[in-house]
This record gives sequence, structure tokens and C-alpha cells, in this order.
Amino acid sequence: MKGIFVLDRALWLNQWSLLLVLVLLIATPVRSHAVVAVLMLYSIGYLVVHRGSLVVTRFDWAVIGLLLAFLLSRLPIYYLDPQSRYLAPGAHMAALVPIYLMLRHLVYPVDERHFCRFMELGVIIGCLGAFGVALVQTQWLGHYRADGFLFSINLGYLSCAMGFLAASLVREGRYKPWLVAAAVAAVVTCILTLARGAILAVPLLLVLLLALNIDRLGKRVVLGAFALMVTLPLLAYALLPAVQDRVDYTVNEVVNLSEGNIEAAVSSGGRLQLWTAASHAFMERPLIGLGYDERETLNAQLVEQGVITDWVLTVSRGHAHSQYMEVAATGGVLGLLALFGYLVVPALYHWRLHRREPDNPWPQVALVFTAGFALYNLTEAAIHHEMMATFYAYMQVVLLVMAKASSHSSYRPAEPITSH
Repeated sequence: MKGIFVLDRALWLNQWSLLLVLVLLIATPVRSHAVVAVLMLYSIGYLVVHRGSLVVTRFDWAVIGLLLAFLLSRLPIYYLDPQSRYLAPGAHMAALVPIYLMLRHLVYPVDERHFCRFMELGVIIGCLGAFGVALVQTQWLGHYRADGFLFSINLGYLSCAMGFLAASLVREGRYKPWLVAAAVAAVVTCILTLARGAILAVPLLLVLLLALNIDRLGKRVVLGAFALMVTLPLLAYALLPAVQDRVDYTVNEVVNLSEGNIEAAVSSGGRLQLWTAASHAFMERPLIGLGYDERETLNAQLVEQGVITDWVLTVSRGHAHSQYMEVAATGGVLGLLALFGYLVVPALYHWRLHRREPDNPWPQVALVFTAGFALYNLTEAAIHHEMMATFYAYMQVVLLVMAKASSHSSYRPAEPITSH
């Protein structure tokens, strides 16, 4: 039985799992968190077999605490209103704890390049596959917007995340031309979803990526990137009627909002109303927020008071369409502290490591990835869906272990049973 947990087989399984997660995420109808679930079960067995050589450091305990933060912050509201949906996203994030410990025990600096190759291949195949699906849907089947095998808004955010993973990997990548092609394909996929929150994140993430790689880039590359950033949306607007309609719709919403006609601005105005309702839920019980049933009751009262319109009552559970507002409404201060832990703390850590070790490529990859989710969370609860929470936590764990493996600081995972 121990044979399946030896070093070489564990490395092989983890490398292929990484590739599969990235390929399946947006290019196929198969849910990628099924791969992570299998890997979690394997990691538990691995840790049991290697328990004699497993050393958990203070740094590891800090990471474990951050992975558990989402789940722990939901326990009080779950106690008051026992519904599994309160715990599900946090539980999926907590499932990464044994995988993290396995990778910390397993991955040595010599293995980092092998993981990088599998990550690159997974990102390339996943981005190009999703691009092909989006083209078929919008240009052949006549869909108004691409949704792949997800909701269009989720495809928008995930294709943007995948695209900037590809772009961030170009710096030290083996397959540079393919990574560039994958990044462009993913951004086009993002545009075809018409998800404005994801599309607006693209230029901001591009500026961040260029700033982090300014030491390697010349004026040509920077100018070329900015030219692409301007040209791609203009081409999309000129060639795709759906993009034209979406831009016109957005302009009309801005006009309506500026004139105070919130009801006419259905999408943006609706979000503003949902955020207003969420802020009232937070103020009702600041420490842990309100349960979903309580929020719906409160929303009905706010409609009667004229604070919001009755459109909000059509939204199930008063879902705030913003991770920050949703966590504040159902989670309160405890939820916001947890969010700081699993979103802001990783960004700060990767930024500090990048400043300290600019030749280490992984902190800038992780920083762009984390910054992307910080932006997506403004207009959608991007880490509230189980699949997206799993993907976010899994990539954070992998990128963190890769960054530590490449770090100039003393990275010494515990000696495994089988030596390199």
C-alpha cells in the first residue's frame, strides 16, 4: 500500500493533477474540483505514510490558519441558521490543507521546473480550449455571449484569471509563444462573455504585470502591450455587434445613474441596491452578519421604507454580487477578517517576496493572480462558488509552494522517506 505514496509517484500525480485542473476549469464541462477532491484524499494517505518525517513549521501553521479562516468565520451564522451553503465554500478551501502539507513535504527546488512545465501546458490547453468553445458559441451557434460550460460571468472571471496566469508565466516559460497566444485567447474569451467586471480588470492587471516585469522589458514590449490593450477592445467593438450593444448599454446605465434614475440602470443600479441592502444587513448584526432568511426579511422591510426597490426581492437570498459586500452581510466583522486573511495577506506576502527576490518568478505570478481575484470580487462574489473557491485556494497553495521552492531563503522541507 505504501508503494503508491512513494516520492516519484506522488510527484507524478501532483503534476498531472495540476495540469488537469487547469485544462478542465474552463475548457470542458467536467468540474475541476473533482480532481482536487481526489488529490485531497490521496494527500491524507500520503501524510499518514510520511508522518514520521513531516515537520509543520510556524509558517505552515499560518498558512493552515488562512485556509481555514473562511470556514471558521461561517460557524457562528451556521449555528444560528443551520444551512450547508454557509459552510460549503469555506469547506472547499479548507480541503486544501492536506494538499498544502503534502506539497511542502514533497516539492524540492529541483522539482519546481517540472511543475512549471505542467502548469504551462495546462494553462495553454485550457485557454485555447475555452477560446475555441467561446468562438463556436458566439460565431457559429449565434449565442449573444459566451458562457462555455459555466455562467457567462464566471467564465469571464476565470478566463481572465487563466489569461493572466499564462501572461505571468511568459517571463520564465519554456513555451513563450504558446503562452502569449493562450493569454490573448483567454482575454478574447473574456471579452466574448461580455462580463464587464472581468473585462475592466484586464487593463488594470496588464499594467500591474508590466510594472512587475519592467526589469526584463524594453520600450518595445511595453508599447506593444499598451497598443494591444487599446486595439483589442476597439476591434471587438468594431467587429462584434454584441460588444457594441454591451458598450451602449453600459453608457446608458452610466447616464441613468448620473441622473439618479437607479431603477432604469438595471444591472449597475441593481448592484448598488444590493450593496445598500447588504450594508444594512451588516449594521443589523455587525459581528457575524445576518442569515439568508433574515436578509430577505430585512430587504422586504427596506422596500417598504423606500430605501430600495422591490426588484431586490427577486434576488435569491439578497445575494450582493460582491465578495466584500456579501461577506459583510453574512459574516460580519469575522467574515471580513477572514477575507483579509485569504485575499489580502497572500497579496502582501507575494509582494514582499517579489521585492526581496526579484529573480524569483513565482511571487509575481501569484501576486497578479491574487490581484485579479481582488478585482473580480468587487462586482461578483468570485470566491463564494465552490468551484471557484477551490480553484483559488488550490492555485494559491501551488504558487506559494513554488515560490518557497525557488526562494533564496533556506527552504528545507522535511526529508521524505524516499530521497531524490
